[in-house]
Amino acid sequence: MRRFLLGALLALTVAGASSQPGTQPLDLPAITAPALAARYAANAGDGSGRQFLALDRAGDGRAVEVVGDLAAADSVIIFVPGTGYGLAQFNDSTAAPGGAARALHARAQALAPGTNVAVIGWLGYDAPEMTDPGVITTLPAAKGAKALRTLVTALLPKRVALVCHSYGTVVCGEAAPALPVTDIVALGSPGMGVADAAALRTPARVWTALSGRDDVFRPGVTLGPVGFGADPNVAAFGARIVDGGDGRHTDYLRPGPTLDRITRIALTGRA
Repeated sequence: MRRFLLGALLALTVAGASSQPGTQPLDLPAITAPALAARYAANAGDGSGRQFLALDRAGDGRAVEVVGDLAAADSVIIFVPGTGYGLAQFNDSTAAPGGAARALHARAQALAPGTNVAVIGWLGYDAPEMTDPGVITTLPAAKGAKALRTLVTALLPKRVALVCHSYGTVVCGEAAPALPVTDIVALGSPGMGVADAAALRTPARVWTALSGRDDVFRPGVTLGPVGFGADPNVAAFGARIVDGGDGRHTDYLRPGPTLDRITRIALTGRA
């Protein structure tokens, strides 16, 4: 394993993503009804009525989409996706940012009628491809974490919870220290970049779920920026372990008991 990780680290000097999105921070509007309406109208040029808080079409692209009434919402759930997503894949499944946001919002409305919640499908970072050597390092995650922290800060004083999937859990782990969120839910995590939950230095409740047929690579080691720290899906890590069902790596937010558990945690802090 050590030789494999060293080889991957060396490869970072000779290879990289082929179609990177822009590198400038995504501009966020004020979280007020007039500012949001203007931004949504400017970004939904296709007349679809979709609510893009931010949109970058360069390269693979970045996008931050809102489902629900963000200005009026008391509670906000942010979904942070894993590898391989750009604008072309934004709605591909319930593991993609757009599909996940819709799945979580629909269940939140069903499970807690009357709760004023908005869900954000956040592709605010350059999610690495599986063929990118950076995918086994925390380097892309560290860049994404800075952007994620900016978004969370902009949403205060609303109640904010993070639902993170796959490599997105590495991003959430990097962003976690002192981040003012109530809950961090890590789905199919390869690691959160630390040795245990205490090292996340977060005031949030940390939850992990690993489904029965999830084959996510969990190296369980760190060598410089390579690797993701300890496996967070075991009791020794110190997170609150949630039943992840028996689905595959991208199935957590498909309709069923697992989606309901995740939604309840994000809304209430209870499974």
